[in-house]
Amino acid sequence: MAHLTFRQAREEDHAAIVASIQTWWGETRTPEEARELSLLLPRLFLQHFAATSLIVERRPDAEESGAAGGAGPGGAGPGAAAGALAGFLVGFHSPDRPGTAYIHFVGVHPELRHQGVARQLYERFFARAVAAGRQEVRSIVSPANKPSIAFHHSMGFRPEGGDYESDGVPVHRDYDGPGHDRISFRRVLSAPPAPEA
Repeated sequence: MAHLTFRQAREEDHAAIVASIQTWWGETRTPEEARELSLLLPRLFLQHFAATSLIVERRPDAEESGAAGGAGPGGAGPGAAAGALAGFLVGFHSPDRPGTAYIHFVGVHPELRHQGVARQLYERFFARAVAAGRQEVRSIVSPANKPSIAFHHSMGFRPEGGDYESDGVPVHRDYDGPGHDRISFRRVLSAPPAPEA
């Protein structure tokens, strides 16, 4: 069985991330909708926030070496090929709000979902944010994205008050423009323990 390697993102990861967005979300969106979704992640995020963003790659064990293949730059072939992009988290430490970190976009290969990959990405991002002196992490989610809402709750995020409720969750109407309602999530970070004297 392959294992996963986590590393800091680089600008050259952009093409693989865009390809993965257009492929991994293809089951639930039309090709045009998947392409539009990828536009939420222009190259500038990896030009300016690579140091706070994370990449997961699938690495083969000895048994799998040379056996996997068929995937393009986004792991777009049949399965998450060895060495392919397996997941990513694009986030940043807010320059305008010194205590805040923000998670902008997260993706995990469909075959690797529900295996703790997203949780590890978030936990690593939290640890880096705490080390940088951040006290909270924020993220937004569409009210239609029930799995993401449940995941954020499980990670300790709490929704902030909105204009109306959907399934008991407060929603901000037109948060990202007319018709683009969003749930605004916030998670308070725990400071690392003080060193012993």
